[in-house]
Amino acid sequence: MSIIKRFGRGLTLAGILAGAAVVVPSAVQAQGKIELTPFLGSYYALAKMCSDCENNGNVDKITAHQVSAAAIGGRLSYWISNTIGVEGAFAYTPSQAEERFQVSGFGLAVSGKGRVMQASGRLLFRPQRTNLHFIVGAGIVSRGDTVWKAFQFRSDSPDSVGAKLTSVAGILGLGVRASVTPKFALNVSAEVSLYSFDPHLAATSATSSANGGKLQADLLVSVGVPISLSH
Repeated sequence: MSIIKRFGRGLTLAGILAGAAVVVPSAVQAQGKIELTPFLGSYYALAKMCSDCENNGNVDKITAHQVSAAAIGGRLSYWISNTIGVEGAFAYTPSQAEERFQVSGFGLAVSGKGRVMQASGRLLFRPQRTNLHFIVGAGIVSRGDTVWKAFQFRSDSPDSVGAKLTSVAGILGLGVRASVTPKFALNVSAEVSLYSFDPHLAATSATSSANGGKLQADLLVSVGVPISLSH
């Protein structure tokens, strides 16, 4: 599936709710200065971790990617003014890591238990007279669990991937606040984490690399319920 198709599917829910919410600016008036927003969402890896994991140029190349999965997390937001806010966010997804390859002309896939954690600090900008807000920030993306522990102890990978599992990421996104009732609202957001990640899945020396630190793009679409901690 192409990156464009994955991105479009992930934004479908956000687009529908955003369109409905834009015409309900009263939700902004109910927003507290400090808010805690637990959320549920969907995680999509828009790029492969490596497209030739053995780095040997063979026709039957091994590719690897993170599998789309549900996500859970929370955000703590503080609005400095009506238009500017700061926010800390955390998300967890039990996304498996999957390798795909061909044997005698047949395509096969092998996956292992994994997880992806994201943590970031962000600046929020909300144009006046709207309930849209833009997200810009920086943070980390960290992988772990069984599949990555197995890679750490591979005899053919002296350049352990253990030191490569956490990457610094830039965050870009868009959020919208949808009023359901006068006292109940939903925060819908779609954000992309951009970072460099080289898993060294089949590295054979300390200097070999599966993809040369390929740029990764992870999409997180979420729906949360804001809880005001101040008025």
